[in-house]
Amino acid sequence: MAEETKKCAHELCSCQVSGKKYCSQACEDAVGVTTLACDCPHTGCAGHAV
Repeated sequence: MAEETKKCAHELCSCQVSGKKYCSQACEDAVGVTTLACDCPHTGCAGHAV
């Protein structure tokens, strides 16, 4: 059975993950921290600051 793809658990991140809660360590480290942008390393993420 294939794993379900869902959005990263970081509020501002738009990355999709499969089998995990977060797309990167940066998103996991941001738990409980107020941020204005996503700091994950993925270039396609819409949550990055411009």
